[in-house]
Amino acid sequence: MSQARNLPRLDCHAHIASDVTPAQVKALGGAFVFAMTRSPAEARIAARRTDGTIIWGYGAHPGIRTSIAAVTTAGVRAATQAHMLIGEVGLDQSTALAPQQTALDSILDACHQQPVLISLHSTGRTPELLDALERRPHPGAILHWFNGTVSEIQRAAELGCYFSVNAAMSDKRMSLIPQDRILPETDFPSSRRSTKARLPGDTGTLESRFAALHAASSFETRQLWYQNLAVLVRRSGTYRRLPIALQQILATTS
Repeated sequence: MSQARNLPRLDCHAHIASDVTPAQVKALGGAFVFAMTRSPAEARIAARRTDGTIIWGYGAHPGIRTSIAAVTTAGVRAATQAHMLIGEVGLDQSTALAPQQTALDSILDACHQQPVLISLHSTGRTPELLDALERRPHPGAILHWFNGTVSEIQRAAELGCYFSVNAAMSDKRMSLIPQDRILPETDFPSSRRSTKARLPGDTGTLESRFAALHAASSFETRQLWYQNLAVLVRRSGTYRRLPIALQQILATTS
């Protein structure tokens, strides 16, 4: 594990309060965290922050009706100028599908040819989410905690999607996802109990399991995740929008 400490931990999907203090950011130990918001209103507050290790997203969580209702194509288009990360967005089984699909289509329309990453939620709606991406593909699509079938994983990979995985997922499921498309996440705090993550960026349990699954060291595992991110940000055109410190790391790991 000592070698892996040369690379900060990487968390490609977590939730952090937009009023987090400098001391709380410091407590993350230098981890790079892709921080999702759940509503456009929360995202507007987050957009005013300038944290060197946190990438703040524009989100409209599909399980929150008021967030979905607040989505407009013009609003998302404006958000792509303030945020290089769009998330958390997608589809969820807990609320009516039609309004979610309208919102997601607006988001994908606004993100067309924009240099952004998109973190996508698909709980209970994996076929519909993949249908939406097939209609409106995007090179920065990341499927968060994807629990689709084997054929859906293959379909998503063929669409060019990446997958952010966490320690609540089974070894079997993680082994089905192409290694060169995997990124780490905690989904903190939603999965704090199941992932054993104490803070955003606490991917230690996931790292150990993934390393054992693929007979790799912790350093090789963490390096792979950075290499995967490096490929993704270059093909999506988002590399220059990342924090300088993260750009420098990706330049040496790609």
